[in-house]
Amino acid sequence: MSNFYLSTPLMWNNRIEEIFQSATEYQMGLEIFHQQMEFHNIPLLQLQRLIEKYERKVYVHALSWDLNLCSLQKSARELAIVQTKKSIDFAQSLGALDVTIHPGRMSIFLEETSYDGYMHDSMKELLEYADSLEQSISFEIMEPIGKEFITSRHVMERVARDLWEQLSVTLDLAHCQNNAVVLDHLEHLPRISKLHMSNLKNGKYHTPIGEGELDFHCLKPTISESGLPIVIEGMDTDTKKELFRKNVRYLKEEY
Repeated sequence: MSNFYLSTPLMWNNRIEEIFQSATEYQMGLEIFHQQMEFHNIPLLQLQRLIEKYERKVYVHALSWDLNLCSLQKSARELAIVQTKKSIDFAQSLGALDVTIHPGRMSIFLEETSYDGYMHDSMKELLEYADSLEQSISFEIMEPIGKEFITSRHVMERVARDLWEQLSVTLDLAHCQNNAVVLDHLEHLPRISKLHMSNLKNGKYHTPIGEGELDFHCLKPTISESGLPIVIEGMDTDTKKELFRKNVRYLKEEY
């Protein structure tokens, strides 16, 4: 499973070395969730040593909770940029292949294009910062809930404008809603850094891969042909690792 990566929130409360051991057992890399590392006070040096010890490739998921890169409030946007740069620094220190960044969302329900300029400016500043460090970053297409508005390739391109030709995207398959949208995005997005794989069911996102509205058996040929790295996503606060194991069993049978 060398092209698969374990998203660390699948083991939110497990010891960090146990997470690395689980990834190694299945020959997977990791997407290290920066917020989780801060929450559990995991030292940077410990992560560096574990990456070296277990010889794992890693991605980083940037800080995103409570942050908004296109807030109407300037100070909130500035804070989001500072914290996202912090994640870019964190990723570079770990030798991460890429940083997953959540775009901003509406502060209130205005015409969504009211937020385009703010998001574009944040994208530009973050891309320039990442380029100065030679650190790859990508922006995630979000799920169509609440005040999220960057929920399709069309909106991402509209917001990026002149940045589109240099912008990479993390494609979260569950956010695509159905197989047709998954296939459309895989075909037309010019630069996908990686896939986030989970499912959705009855309005709940990041359900087990084999349980939901996306038919991954039908999607398998296109996903496999893409050759893109796949991050297995989910959130599990129980230390028994049942969600992770369920996803691994499905992938072993299907992929």
